[in-house]
Amino acid sequence: MKNNAKTNAGYYTPEILKKFTETLKAANEKVNNGDDLKVRISASNSKMGNVASVSTLPFITCNARCKETCGIKCYAAKLANMRPSVLYAYAINTAIAKNRPEIYWQAIDLECKAVRYFRFHVSGDIMNMEYFNNMIAVAKNNPGTEILCFTKQYEIVNRWIDENGNIPENMHILFSEWSNLESINPHNLPKTNVFKKESDIKPEWKLCGGNCFNCACRGVGCWQAQNGDTIAFKMH
Repeated sequence: MKNNAKTNAGYYTPEILKKFTETLKAANEKVNNGDDLKVRISASNSKMGNVASVSTLPFITCNARCKETCGIKCYAAKLANMRPSVLYAYAINTAIAKNRPEIYWQAIDLECKAVRYFRFHVSGDIMNMEYFNNMIAVAKNNPGTEILCFTKQYEIVNRWIDENGNIPENMHILFSEWSNLESINPHNLPKTNVFKKESDIKPEWKLCGGNCFNCACRGVGCWQAQNGDTIAFKMH
């Protein structure tokens, strides 16, 4: 009988956490030495189309609730574990954001001035309140750019709204839920959830169109989600 223990363990494992942590340590040393200060911004990928994005390390920058729920199936961790160049890109972005934030945010602001659509965190999440304040600043500096972010850092976003009021209209924040994780959502922000099979889809859910750029151009999906909406993604 084939032993599936390793396969079933998923990606949130001590070995992978050690690998990610050691890569981040090396990236921190490079950044602090000034050897690599280039923020890696992706111009597109197969799922998002022509939507620029910036990513950071999965698990390392994510809320603990992510590790406890969807972490074992994290597609970003899978990709980073399989491809050293992707892992390094996520690590160097994380190191720059933490050690040289002025460079990180200048690069993102300049990118947003040149594109119509931008997404935070295909991998990773909002690191802290200072990080989110900078996200808001980028949105305010670039009102012509639509900015998308899925997050499980509910407390950070809720606290910001409590203290500052409405998020800029071009900043589309969706609280990411999971099959066994409900968001803390007193402001009734739009949400996302996942399904394995068609019977899991609730009648009120709206389905992901499969390509961020196509949805953005059509003015549908996550880019136009309103308070109370839930966008559903097939688990991947």
